Amino acid sequence: MALLKKIDYGWSMIVIREKKKAKPVKCPYLPGRLFTQEFFLAWSMGEEEFASLVASGWRKFGFYFFRPVCPGCGKCLPVRVMADKYTPTKSQRRILRKNSNTDIQITSNTFSEERYLIYKKHSSVRFGQKTSRERYIQDFCTSAAPSFIMEYRSGGALFGTGYLDSASDGLSSVYFAFDPDFSYLTPGILSCMIEIDTARTLGKKYYYPGYYVKGNSSMDYKTRFSPYEIYNWEDKKWTALQA
Repeated sequence: MALLKKIDYGWSMIVIREKKKAKPVKCPYLPGRLFTQEFFLAWSMGEEEFASLVASGWRKFGFYFFRPVCPGCGKCLPVRVMADKYTPTKSQRRILRKNSNTDIQITSNTFSEERYLIYKKHSSVRFGQKTSRERYIQDFCTSAAPSFIMEYRSGGALFGTGYLDSASDGLSSVYFAFDPDFSYLTPGILSCMIEIDTARTLGKKYYYPGYYVKGNSSMDYKTRFSPYEIYNWEDKKWTALQA
């Protein structure tokens, strides 16, 4: 694969492989549709460079960057929460109170058997998917951009792990995995609130939870945090909305 560009920014050297288009596959979000994405691989990216990519709709796992390019569709809409203006709703505040004894810590994105087992159980129980230690390391323990992990514990037991990338102006959620036995703590919504607050604490304006697809109920939660913006693929602009 030929190099597309190699740019020296002083303290960091970015290497980006040329963009490719993947073969269409069954859409994971909407029934009866095909899903096509373009992708590239990148290494050693700083926060400024990563910010420009995530702000134009790119997502990533490890060194793998991707975004949808499905012909005639455009329903995968990037979302970003205005972290500096976000206020929890009444129901979200109840979730925070329910987790008053939850311990949350930030750690590096190194491999941990404990975190891997949470991810493996989450994938199996929630989605019926098998995973491997090698794929887990590739997606979550390597990164083209600055990244870290947030651990959630109750009574000392790890029940949730949030994987985040850091841009100069925001935090991007890569993935959140949790032990289904702790679903009563509503860990998915909790993680979004904690990550939004972490972005604000770090002086970052935005929180990127990923794509929102209207008609896919599992993605509705991404528009429950106000105020937020939606990215328009055609005019390449963000539009402010309220939940």
